[in-house]
Order: sequence, then structure tokens, then C-alpha cells
Amino acid sequence: MRIAAVSPNLPTPAMPMRGVRHDEQLRLFAAAGHEVHGIVPLPWSIRSRLGGPRVPAEEREGEFAVTHPRYPRLPSFLRGGPIERSLFVRAAGAALDGWAARARVDVMLLHSALLPGGLVGRRNGTRCVVSLYDHEIYDLAPTSPGMRRMIVETLAAADCAVYLSQALRREAIGLAGPHRAVVIPLGIQAIPGVTAEWPEAFTICSVARLIPRKRIDRLIGTFARLAAEQARARLVIVGDGPERGRLERLVERLRLGSQIEFTGPLDARATRQRMARASVMALPSVRESLGAVYLEAMSLGVPVLGTKGEGIEEHITHRQNGILVSPDDDDGVLFELRALAADPLYARRLGEAGKRYFDAGPFSWPANAKSFLELFEELTGGGERR
Repeated sequence: MRIAAVSPNLPTPAMPMRGVRHDEQLRLFAAAGHEVHGIVPLPWSIRSRLGGPRVPAEEREGEFAVTHPRYPRLPSFLRGGPIERSLFVRAAGAALDGWAARARVDVMLLHSALLPGGLVGRRNGTRCVVSLYDHEIYDLAPTSPGMRRMIVETLAAADCAVYLSQALRREAIGLAGPHRAVVIPLGIQAIPGVTAEWPEAFTICSVARLIPRKRIDRLIGTFARLAAEQARARLVIVGDGPERGRLERLVERLRLGSQIEFTGPLDARATRQRMARASVMALPSVRESLGAVYLEAMSLGVPVLGTKGEGIEEHITHRQNGILVSPDDDDGVLFELRALAADPLYARRLGEAGKRYFDAGPFSWPANAKSFLELFEELTGGGERR
């Protein structure tokens, strides 16, 4: 089978910190005997050409290549809209035409419903699968009618849309109407050599992009109440985002600077190491399709605290392999944190049960790739192997 993956954020050797690790997914497609080609269009300008390291026109990732066609960089107020979408699609389409000149592309996998969405339906006989993530549904569609329209058009035209959870699938169907949709959990990257190390002082770790729906401000407020009872308690916040300044000022007002640490953005290994040294990974966020950080913590045997009604509820049984709290229930969060701090053996049992659940589940990249390939085979009627 010939698979073309079009993405605005695929990490590559020249851009290793860019986006979710779909490169592992594509590597596994190639290892299974399929011909794979990544297409990641990049904006170009005279300034970017003159300054900084240059990204080559093509990179090789073992068994597959990633092409970087260029399109003109737009002013910030035009980025993400119809004009950039058109430029992105034109650049990606030209690269796709070049690769498809030798033989028909069986499957086009789009890692977004926005910019790559304009490619849907441009080829007779090529099946199109959209792999959608929560920020497009939860953050962009409600705030921008133009982006909402682009997402709806893409989902209506695709042969199938792939979601991380049933919660996100329901939200997308509510947004775009009925369309073919399946749920395939995100693969969780294995980090060799990182194991749980129980801290002496009760330590909460929260890993998130610092935006309002992650509710880190409410977690800080709840921690302030816990810290008044337990002077040795610690809160570690891993991540960055537009809310960081406001959150740091909140910590200053609460005079908790000695007990709350902002690490800023960390790479995958460093993030997992900070989680591994926590008593609990707590993220009481809302509008959360799944939350890879919950599963990453479970893979380490660290207890997790999440929110009822969100995607993670599909994988947690309350007080058996993790903790679930109702949205906006700060008292409930405090109650559960107190219980974990008071009984380390209970916390360890939760963590061990979470790890057993993770190990038995479909959360590895091989499992993710297998599910995608089965979907591709179904859509193409078997495809043609290399």
C-alpha cells in the first residue's frame, strides 16, 4: 500500500520538537511493508531564508522520506485562515503529485482538519483519512466561524475521521453532523530507563499546555489549601502557554513560590522523569479528548487524577486504577489529594493498577499503527503491498 501523510506539525530530524510524534507511526507503517511518504509544507520568506538553520527540501527517516515544499509566509493576522490554507494545499498538492507520478497513492492521511483539509477529495481512487485532535474541535471551532466551516467541510468529505476517544467523537459529530468516524487511542512513546521514584514529600505533578481549559489556576488554588495543612507538599507544573504569566502572579499572591515550581517546556524524557518523581499526576481539565499525559503517568505506575465526563473517564475506574472528580469540584479534588497524601500505600496500589491497565491496553505506537493499517486495508479493499 502507498501511504502519503500530510501534516502541518510532523517532527523530523531537522525539526525534532515539532508536534506529536507521528514519525513513529509512519516508521511503523514502513516497517510493516508499506511505501510511506511524509509531506510537511513550511512557510518561506526572505527573512527565514537568511536567518537560522535551513530545513532541507527532503529529509529521510529510515524507511520513508519527508518532503518540505514551501509556501509564502503570511502576516500573523492571516495565518490559519483560508488564504494560508490555500497556499498550504497548493504546496502539498504539488509535492503529492510528484510522488504519485510513479503510481497511485492508496491512502492520504491528514494530521489535521484545517490546513491539510483542502486536499480531501482531490484524487479519484485515493482514500482520505483525517486524524483529528481536540484543539481543533474544542478551541478553534467554537471561536472562529471560518475555521469551524473548514473543519466541517473536511470531515464531510473524508472517507473516515479518526478520534482519540468516544468523547471527542461525540463532540465532532455534534459539530459536523453524522460522518464515518472511528476511535483509535494515541500511541504513547516509550522512554527507556524512566521508572517511578516515590518522593519523600507529597508531590503533585501537572503536565499541560497552560491554557484556561486545563484549569491549572484552580489546581493552584486547591493546592494552597492543602499546603496550609502540609508544609512539605509540593506542586510541579510542567509546560508553557499563554496562561503562564497569570499563573505565576497567582502563585506570588498566594506566597507559595517555595512550594510550587514552574519548569517551563520540557522534552519527552525530562517530562516523564518529573512525572516519575510525583505522588500523583493531577490535571482537572475540561474539554479534554483523552489527555496523553494521564496515560504517560499510568505507564510509569504514578496515580492520576482526572475529570469526570472527559475522555480519560473511558479508561479510569474511580479509586480502582485512578481518580475522577466532577468538573469545578475543588473540594472534591482537595479530598482526593488529602486521601492520597494520608495513605501512600493506597496511592501505590492505584498507581500499580493504572500501570496494569495501561500495559494491557492499546496505547503503544505499534497498537496505534496496527489499528490505522487495518482501517486503511478496509478502505482500500486490501491495497497493494510493496
